[in-house]
Amino acid sequence: MIDNKQPGAWLLETFVRGGVDAQKLTQRLPEEINQMTSSPETLTPEMVNTILLECALLSGDSNFGLRMVELTHTPDLGIYGYLLLNAPTVGRALEIACRYYPTFYLGAELNLSSAKGTASLAYRVNTPTTVPARHDNEWSLGFFVHIIRRGASADWAPARSTFTHAAPDELQEQHQVFGPNLHFGHAINSIEFSTDVLRYRINEADPGLLSVLTQHADNLLARITKEENLADNVRLLIFKSLDSGSTNAADIARGLNISVSTLKRRLKQEDLSYRRLRDSVVEEIAKTALKETRVPVTEIAFRAGYAEVSAFDRAFVRITGMTPLQYRAREARKAKSK
Repeated sequence: MIDNKQPGAWLLETFVRGGVDAQKLTQRLPEEINQMTSSPETLTPEMVNTILLECALLSGDSNFGLRMVELTHTPDLGIYGYLLLNAPTVGRALEIACRYYPTFYLGAELNLSSAKGTASLAYRVNTPTTVPARHDNEWSLGFFVHIIRRGASADWAPARSTFTHAAPDELQEQHQVFGPNLHFGHAINSIEFSTDVLRYRINEADPGLLSVLTQHADNLLARITKEENLADNVRLLIFKSLDSGSTNAADIARGLNISVSTLKRRLKQEDLSYRRLRDSVVEEIAKTALKETRVPVTEIAFRAGYAEVSAFDRAFVRITGMTPLQYRAREARKAKSK
């Protein structure tokens, strides 16, 4: 039974959709799977490659990494995924992907560069691994081919693709994803394409909401980078989990690898509570979105972690003393009077 409240449960569920027996995988790799489900962003490249190689064996699929491209649902990636989904263009999506990759996975990095009309997206792991990295390489780059195809076409492919791993025996599926110009045993993992592709539109949603989300993420990441602070770490975990609805104290405590009682005790020592911290995240996102964008309240409610707008309305009234529409109208009057 998969505990879908854990941050990395979506990975195990995706493996199952790819034909992997979750129980067997957990039995064979108990330490790796425990860390993957509880804190997926902290996995090492060695662990990632070990897990994917075992998944390929259990599923009988020699192209398991490529299969993950098809099976991965972008919303499963938490706030990282929703930032990608709200990006207006391919270029903005790839910029977001590179900037916020550490919130998704600490073991590697993405870099976007361009020169003389050619753009390149490179994927690099931060530490060497002794386990073959083919599945991770192909999944990681293939996922962004999938993102680009949202703005291009279903059969779009990079002009050139390079991989650090050796060429597999059969290349038919690699050609379908990465095109005909493949190079293996290369110094880097990358896809190259015309810079014109960066301008392709992939989303018609209000760009103001994306600005609100990225600004909030920037503030949280900056505070955590500057100083190790429990309250800010809790706020970041709440923010990252809003879309999944997994924002109760037990879920956040699990993400910090502490018990709920320890979380509550440590917050109390700082004269804080979990509810106050969650309210502060919801309030900041909601107020900014209501004031600076014309995004419908239903969309803001969803991005703030509420499946029903009525529940969001009640929470907003409890926090601010007015409804979201009343707050938006008041801020609009203030702006006109200036």
